Amino acid sequence: MKIICLVGMPGAGKGSVGRIFEQENIPIVVMSSIVRDEVKKRGLELNIKNLDNVAVDLREKFGKDVVAKRVAEKVKEIKSSTVCVDGIRNIEEIGVLKNAGDVVIVFVSAPEKMRFDRLSIRAEPRDPKNFEEFKWREQKQVDFGMGKVIEIADYKIVNEGSLEDLEIKVKKLLADIGHV
Repeated sequence: MKIICLVGMPGAGKGSVGRIFEQENIPIVVMSSIVRDEVKKRGLELNIKNLDNVAVDLREKFGKDVVAKRVAEKVKEIKSSTVCVDGIRNIEEIGVLKNAGDVVIVFVSAPEKMRFDRLSIRAEPRDPKNFEEFKWREQKQVDFGMGKVIEIADYKIVNEGSLEDLEIKVKKLLADIGHV
């Protein structure tokens, strides 16, 4: 099984890339859904602080790869030759997923202001309410070890244009990695 791992800062467009993959019949497993489920299980309000605190707590108690281990269980249940895992945070998670399949790492990037604007428009509970919170969240992503994953990415998609531009880039990527 080929596992396409998406990595990128909040607002870069990983979710949009994932939706294009789904249109190409590639199932998606979102890493943050594991943390969201845990926040709900603990009876906490679904907001950026609780999501971050639970993500940190899980990793401190069970290791940096705990979320990936739970995702890998879901991936193994999927009957598809290619699966996308959205939201890789650290190199340990890549190690876990390499045990589940052939990993391809895709870094999705966009300029900082564009990412902040996208998150402001999206306005989900996990999204920052102001630029200070945005910068705080970015630093948390770096603290999780995302930079190391970005450094070893196999492909990079710069998402600074239209959705149509992004779709062209994603379809080219899929052709490059051999998805038919």
